[in-house]
Amino acid sequence: MKTCLTVFAKQPMPNRVKTRLVPPLSPEQAATLYTAFLIDGCEALAALPDVDIVIAYTPPEAQSHLQALIGDAATYIPQIGDDLGERLTSATQWAAEQGYTKILIVGSDSPTLPVSYISEAITLLDARNIVIGPSVDGGYYLIGFAVENLTTIVPLVFSEIVWSTADVLQQTITRIQSTGATFGLLPPWYDIDNAEDLAFLQAHISALRLAGDTGQAVRTESILAELF
Repeated sequence: MKTCLTVFAKQPMPNRVKTRLVPPLSPEQAATLYTAFLIDGCEALAALPDVDIVIAYTPPEAQSHLQALIGDAATYIPQIGDDLGERLTSATQWAAEQGYTKILIVGSDSPTLPVSYISEAITLLDARNIVIGPSVDGGYYLIGFAVENLTTIVPLVFSEIVWSTADVLQQTITRIQSTGATFGLLPPWYDIDNAEDLAFLQAHISALRLAGDTGQAVRTESILAELF
């Protein structure tokens, strides 16, 4: 059975994405950069074997725009729910209803995320109910499930979380522990949220190229070169 790999994505519209990058970027530049993040990330994930890519999109009218960017090989579902916890729950339960036994969710703010981390997450789910990829900002870039009773476990994991804070990871781990589920952790990675993150991304991509990595975050690198 293939793994369901769901990418949470927004329609790349000015003043709707990467707003904390404005300034130094304009709203239009921030949207262009986010588009590059999204395409780079999805292309890297599509190379994984035995994985079905699902794009969980917002707002409701975003499907055609995102499908034009990412392509027809992915499945597209709307994000459903009033807050992030409800939307994560809905996407996970949708995947379970399709019969997937391993379900991963990733964001679209980490264009340099090593694909090997996704492979490691899939392997970890052979021995753990839940896997988390911690972000250096206190959140997480990935969460995944391989549990039979998803209807009970998943809403508990995502409930009572104060989102967009430095405590999201710890709160989530506390929730997981309260359910009795087992979990594993991936190596930490970083999201691109603010100007400081953007400077780090530029330096990191430069270092990757010096080290001989020419295949990852190519569009992101090109947009950054135009902007700075």
